[in-house]
Amino acid sequence: MKKPIRKLAFICHPTRESLPPLLITLLKWSEDNGISARLTRRMAKQIGRPELGLDPKDMAAEVELIVVLGGDGSILQTARAFAADGLPIAGINLGHLGFLTLEEPKNAINTLEKIRDGHFKIENRMMLQARVKRDNHKVFCGIALNDVVIQKEPMLRVINIKVSISGCLVNTYHGDGLIFSTPTGSTAYSLSAGGPIVPPWVNVIILCPLNCHTLSARPVITSDQETLNALLDCRHSKVDLVLDGQESFQLQDGDEVEITRAQELGRVVVFKSRNFFEVLRKKMKWG
Repeated sequence: MKKPIRKLAFICHPTRESLPPLLITLLKWSEDNGISARLTRRMAKQIGRPELGLDPKDMAAEVELIVVLGGDGSILQTARAFAADGLPIAGINLGHLGFLTLEEPKNAINTLEKIRDGHFKIENRMMLQARVKRDNHKVFCGIALNDVVIQKEPMLRVINIKVSISGCLVNTYHGDGLIFSTPTGSTAYSLSAGGPIVPPWVNVIILCPLNCHTLSARPVITSDQETLNALLDCRHSKVDLVLDGQESFQLQDGDEVEITRAQELGRVVVFKSRNFFEVLRKKMKWG
């Protein structure tokens, strides 16, 4: 059980048709219960409450917890934005699978009541940090809660990626790219590419090749204490580094991507110690 929460921010998926009525309902509940609520300036203006608008960079000083109205994608984006501030994130599922969300919209008020009263726990999820070195200079740095992907554009030639783990050469992958995943991301893109499912409390880094042109290329799991380096050979293809399927950086031939565990954590609100495999069975519709 955590301390009662009195200062919330609502981060919303901007294109959900059901969002404005739900958000207005939650804001009214907040006001009736003495909860200070803030929104992004865009959403505050959209619902006619500009006085509640706040720049994201100022939210950490004003709120104690963020409620995300959206799906897992909205939570991933919010986690990256606020990981350095250590703000916990609670999700109301407006998406599909919702591995990271708490409840459906019909239970939104009950969710806020539990948060108000401190009846929740926080799961700390490891994140990845990706650095790109070009001619021995750092040209990009970012973090991801699910995965970091090196991926060529469709219809272009395959690429070569030489991978080392803590200085030891592992393989040169000849194909469409590589997925570096956290345990949280093991049920996302990595899973669709044939990667293993890993419980979120097992702190490892998953390396999963994308459409490699050899049957010997298989997913690899290594410790979260290792440093993974990927040297890119892509003279005839356009290649991107993609964080959580949302943020991208264009790579060049000869770039080196360094993957490590990030110092930041994704802090996900839960109401009880959920059994990961029970959630997995439900979300994946296993028998």
